[in-house]
This record gives sequence, structure tokens and C-alpha cells, in this order.
Amino acid sequence: MDKDAIIEKLTKQIASLLERVRQLEQENAILKERIAQLQKNSSNSSKPPFSDIVKPTKVVRKLARKRKKGGQRGHRKFTRQPFEAEQVDEVIEYELNDKDAEGLQPLDEWFIIQQIELPEKMYKIVEHRARKYLDPVTGKIHIAHIPDEVRKGGLLSADITAFAAFMKGRCHMSYTTIREFFKELMKLDISRGMLCKATQKVSKALNSPYDQLAQRLPFGILCKRLTLTYIDGRTV
Repeated sequence: MDKDAIIEKLTKQIASLLERVRQLEQENAILKERIAQLQKNSSNSSKPPFSDIVKPTKVVRKLARKRKKGGQRGHRKFTRQPFEAEQVDEVIEYELNDKDAEGLQPLDEWFIIQQIELPEKMYKIVEHRARKYLDPVTGKIHIAHIPDEVRKGGLLSADITAFAAFMKGRCHMSYTTIREFFKELMKLDISRGMLCKATQKVSKALNSPYDQLAQRLPFGILCKRLTLTYIDGRTV
């Protein structure tokens, strides 16, 4: 076979091989894309859990024995300290009747169970009365002094106002939820408008100390170390 024929034959073989390589590269790219699609699931993409094709393999850990519920052997037992006597509001004593206690000597010792209960009424109504006095000479009526905090407080006292503001600002509760809390749990019907005025009153009261604090601290430290939440929901 002459040289030209060999060159022509090799050229055709190279061209054929290059075409095959191109086809294989295309198939490889398609397969890679397909594998990438199959590997996507709810844990590594925005796909919902129900669209997972292949569920992740569950890791089965074999335990020597199943632990029992409650405190474990060898662990230090933790018990809550009981309330002190001065913290107890009511004491109910139980004793055996005469028949059951016959032949037994009562001891000055008790088996005690302490329970925390909600009171039947979780608020009290305080009526502030200022006596009126008549000046018989001028006919003018004089009224005894009522403390300013009572006059400015309105229907809701300072503690109830602070309580509502805490639920709105710290607990991020809506006015509707706060109203339902007062109505269902405390049996106290307060309108959403009154709750809104109460929380706004607290928010205005906090403006001055917040501004003073902001002026005394660098802004960076203020952002990192303090989280001051306004009652109306804004957080700095």
C-alpha cells in the first residue's frame, strides 16, 4: 500500500474517532444533567418533599438496650425546691377519721404536695373616690386631691397597661389575641381600641429613655448588644 493510501485511511479513521468522541461527550453531558436532576430532593433544593424521587437512606443505629423513660441510672436526680411557707397562700390539711386513726399516733409531720393554681378572679376593681366639699360662702365645690398617676392612668392601671404592652411588644401578639386572652382567661372584656391606646402610651413613655440611651452608645454596640423593641412592633 502506498503512502497516500495509508494517509487517507488514517485520516478517515481519525475523523471517525473524532465523531465518536463528540457523540460520547454529548451523551456524557446529557447523563450528567440527568444525574444532577435525579439527585435533587427537598433537602438540597426548593423542591417539595412529596416530589422526592429517591428517599434519603435512613441511618439505623443499633442500641445495646432501649432506655427507660425518666431519670437514668447513675444520673443525678433533679427535684424542684418547694415553695417557702411565706409563699404559700392557702393550706388544706387532710387527716384520717377517728375510725381509721384508731390505735395510731398522729405525728407533727406531713406528706406535702404543692400545686400552683389560677385564682378565680385574676384582677380587682379599685374605685377611687374624692370627696366633694362645699364652700357655703362662695358656693364653690372643692374636690379632694387624687394622685396624678391615678388620674392619668384612666381605666387601666399601670400594671395592666404594662402587661398589655408586654404581650404586644415582647410576645408579638396581635390586639385581637390580647383581647381574647383578657376575655377568655381573665374574664375581662377590653376593646381593641383601649388596648391600642394603652400600648401606645407605653411606647411614648419609652421614647425618651430610648433616645437618651441611643445617644450615649455607639450605633454598632447598640445593634449588637441591645435589642430594644418598641411596643408597636419595631425592633432596632
